[in-house]
This record gives sequence, structure tokens and C-alpha cells, in this order.
Amino acid sequence: MPLCTFQNPAADKKYPPSSVGHTGYIFLLSVLVVGAISLAITTSVLLLSTSAARTGLSLRNSTESLALAQACAEHALLALRSDSGYVGNETLAIGNGTCEILSVGGTGNENRTVCTEGVRGDTARRLEILIIRLLPRVTITSWQEVTDFVSCSY
Repeated sequence: MPLCTFQNPAADKKYPPSSVGHTGYIFLLSVLVVGAISLAITTSVLLLSTSAARTGLSLRNSTESLALAQACAEHALLALRSDSGYVGNETLAIGNGTCEILSVGGTGNENRTVCTEGVRGDTARRLEILIIRLLPRVTITSWQEVTDFVSCSY
């Protein structure tokens, strides 16, 4: 005869067949719902981070395009000051971008126009500069960024 016997009271309970299977299904369904929510949150975070990276890249390209257009404008002004016959039509490669000096408008020392375009990636920025006089001192009427050239009709 055994010295000690252990009897599990739960083993004697008779569960109805319908309630035994439901606990497993409820757990499985809960895991699926939590997994779907986690997947949705992860996807949203990934899409937002990708969008933020693209926006940052576009902003950087835009800033660099404007700097390139300004560099070409300065180059054109220096060239005009040293040679009033400078006609432009020049493309400069600076860093990872390019800038273009379009045909310089006007002749001589007065009433000249300079239009430049800086390009970095797929972003372009344009400057239009109206010059009253080159010598003895460069006098600029307007230095503005434009979407389309107005004074430079080429």
C-alpha cells in the first residue's frame, strides 16, 4: 500500500466538450489581433520614416540648388565686371550639382540681365538678376528667385 496518495480534484471535473476548445480559439484569435495591430503600427512607422527621408532629401536638394544658382550668378557678375562683352551660355559643375548661366541680356555697361539655374538631383532653382550699371560699381535693381524666367526670354 502506498504511503501517500495524491488526488487531483480538477481531474475529476468533467468539462463540457464545447467549453474546452473555446479557450484555445480565444487565445489564438487574441494573438492574431495583437499581431495584426503590431503589423499595422510597424508599417505606419516605416512609411512615415520613408516619407520623412524623402522630404529631407528634397529639402537638401532644394537648398543646394539655390546655392548653385547663386554661385553661377556671382560668377556671371564677376565675368561681366571684368569683360562687358561676356555673353554667358555657360554650365558649371560644382560639387554634386550643376548651374547654368543663360545668355546674358543687354550690352555695354548698363541695363543687363543675368539668369541662372542651379540643379541638384531632380530639383532646379532659378535666379533672375537685373543690373542697372556694371562700372564703376555694380548696381543691381533686382535679385530674385523665379519659377519661370521673365526678363530672360530665350
